[in-house]
Amino acid sequence: MKKFNENRLNLILSYITSYQKQSGKSPTYRQIMKECKLSSLCTVSSNLNELFRRGLIKKGENYREKILADEKLVCGETVNAPLVGECPCGTPMDAIENLIYTVALPVEIFGSYERFILKAKGRSMIKRGIFDGDLMVVKKQNYAENGQTVIARVNGGEATAKVFVTGKKNYLACANDEINENGERIYNDIYPDGEWEICGVVDFVIHSPVKSEF
Repeated sequence: MKKFNENRLNLILSYITSYQKQSGKSPTYRQIMKECKLSSLCTVSSNLNELFRRGLIKKGENYREKILADEKLVCGETVNAPLVGECPCGTPMDAIENLIYTVALPVEIFGSYERFILKAKGRSMIKRGIFDGDLMVVKKQNYAENGQTVIARVNGGEATAKVFVTGKKNYLACANDEINENGERIYNDIYPDGEWEICGVVDFVIHSPVKSEF
């Protein structure tokens, strides 16, 4: 029986696993050959056959190889969260509240709380890792703790994403200290004079593939 290089087999298995977790599909033979620095497609095939023989991978459709599913990656219970539009990360404005589509979120990761999703618009929250185009997963609640990122309505109909800060007078803080040519802050904190309310707390962010500042 042919003796296989164990380090090479582990490298191939690790690459396929990593590729699947990132892209949701299996790499091609040529991708495996390139990334694992193998000499030929025949070498790729023989090593994959050995992994298959050991039960570490299984053959999928179109001659692709697929890793046997890890129990933690198997789809379980989900909770639906509606994507209801955009929310500014800057000056408050009328929030768009038209249902665009519904996203199934795994309960094991996101919990079973009632949630909704808003698309971030603007740059005032970049120090919190929220960039223009990102999706903010919001836990629906009307209260927050000091320092949490919230979605708040200002003056009844306007909404914004800000940091909730408590003090003598609670206020909504930006997370971007950029200044203009006059040395003034571009994004200002909000000290609501009229009515305002917290609509939810942002506890997960799904990043857009392309960030606006690049």
